[in-house]
Amino acid sequence: METASARLDLGRLGSGRPARPAQSLDPEKVLKGIAEVKDGKTFCLSLPLDYPGGTVVNPRRHPPKLIASKRNGMPYIAYPLAREDPKLIDVVCDDIVEMTLQYSTQWDSLAHVGQLFDADGDGTPEIVFYNGYRAGEDIIGPIDYRDGGAVERGELIGALKLSIDHMAAKGMQGRGVMIDLEAHCGRGESFVGYDRLMRIMEVDKVEVEEGILSASAPATTESSST
Repeated sequence: METASARLDLGRLGSGRPARPAQSLDPEKVLKGIAEVKDGKTFCLSLPLDYPGGTVVNPRRHPPKLIASKRNGMPYIAYPLAREDPKLIDVVCDDIVEMTLQYSTQWDSLAHVGQLFDADGDGTPEIVFYNGYRAGEDIIGPIDYRDGGAVERGELIGALKLSIDHMAAKGMQGRGVMIDLEAHCGRGESFVGYDRLMRIMEVDKVEVEEGILSASAPATTESSST
């Protein structure tokens, strides 16, 4: 019989420790990735930050705003410092970006979506994320919604675990696998669970080794990692 603890993915690095695929990207894996380069062409995997415009996809997600910071109460864009001292010749631009991280190409981590799940096996579901990390302990917002409540905690702290900053610190150079979901599922809404994904990978002869990151396309197709 499957238990709650058995369903939690405790990773490959020891019980209770998160699986960190980025740690598998050792120098050998990076060199394998470099060896795949044939044409030297570069391209961006991100959509424009202001795409698709408006709030047509989600009313809670707004386009980025570019705001001029202020110096002495004045917009600090193409600002000549000679306004303050005639001996200064520098002209400075300082600006601010206010951006919804899920507006265009999403800047998301494994802390983006969790579940109500009985991780303790006591019959009471908890708010847990990948690897069993907990709301209110590892992912902390200004309101604590645990146990059906809504308790104010103060300012947003964010994800102490599962944050994307770990990827930024490590760097993600290596080999990758792109799974073409459009060819199998079309562009309409389609649920892709584990079993279906495995069948698609088998048909396409996709092999994922340790240290290889996988991605799916296109973004218009709904997918599930559960």
